[in-house]
Amino acid sequence: MTPPPRLLQRLARCRLHVPRAGTAGGVGEHRSRTLGPGLEFAEHRPYRPGDDLRRVDPFLEARTGELHVREGDVLEQLAVTVVVDMSASMAHGAPDKSVAARKVAAALAYAGLAGNDRVRLVAFTGRGLEWGPRGAGVRAAPLLFSWLAALAPAGAAEFGDVARALAARLPRPGLCVVVSDWLFAGAAAGLGVLRAAKQEVVGVQVLAPEELDPRALGAGAVTLEDAESSAEASVVLTPAVLAEYGRALTAWRAELEASLVRHGGTWLQARSDDDVTELLTREWAPSGLVR
Repeated sequence: MTPPPRLLQRLARCRLHVPRAGTAGGVGEHRSRTLGPGLEFAEHRPYRPGDDLRRVDPFLEARTGELHVREGDVLEQLAVTVVVDMSASMAHGAPDKSVAARKVAAALAYAGLAGNDRVRLVAFTGRGLEWGPRGAGVRAAPLLFSWLAALAPAGAAEFGDVARALAARLPRPGLCVVVSDWLFAGAAAGLGVLRAAKQEVVGVQVLAPEELDPRALGAGAVTLEDAESSAEASVVLTPAVLAEYGRALTAWRAELEASLVRHGGTWLQARSDDDVTELLTREWAPSGLVR
C-alpha cells in the first residue's frame, strides 16, 4: 500500500489543512486556538501575576506605563485518525474498493506524518474495530503502510456502532478521516457521534465504476447479491431502470454530503480505478485538505 515515489515526494512538502480542527499539543505546524509564547506575534494582553516577565513588551510599557504581555501563535500537532472501511462490500469492484481505500488512507496518513502530526490508523469490519499503529514523522510510514497492506475485507458493519466505538477512544479534539463506500444506514447519526467527540470529520467515498454506471454489467436480466447480507435481487437493466438508478444514486450521494456538511465536515469522492496521485494533486485540490 505504499504510495508511488512521485506522490511521496510531493506529499513530503504538503500538510493536512483543516482550519476548524483543534490541535492536540506537542510541536507541530498548525496554529492552536489558544495563544501563548509563540514566535509569531498575535496580540498583546494585560500582564497577570505569574506571567513570564520576559514576555512583557518594554516598548508598550514605555508608551502606556502599563505592563502588557506579548502573545504569539502557538504551533501544535493535529491528532489525525484515518479510518478505513474493511467490511465485505469493500471487496467489490475492479480494482476492488478496499485496495483504493487503503491507497487513499496511506497517502493521507503520509501527509499527516510529513507535517509531524500524530497519525493513527483504524479499520472496521464485521468483527468491530481494529486499531492500527500510530506515529509522527515520515519514519513511521513503513509500519503504517505494512499494516494497511495486511487488511482484508470481512463482514457487515453498522456505522452508528463504529462511530460510538471510535468516539470512546479517539483523542479530543482531532481530525477523523473515514474512507469508505458509505453503503450503510445511519450515517447521519454516526457523524453526530463523531462531532460530539470533538472530531473534524473528512468523509471519503470510494465507489466502483459499475456502481456509478451499471451499464458495465451488461443489459437485460441480472441477479444482484448483497456482499454483506447475501440477499439477492433480480433486475432487468432497461434504459428506464438505469436512468432511475442514476437519479437515486445522485440523490443519495447528495444527502450524504449534506449530512456531513451539516456536521461541519468535508466530503470527497473517488472511484476505485482512480489514480491516487491525480486524486490528491488535482481532483481534491479545491478542497484544500492537502496543500
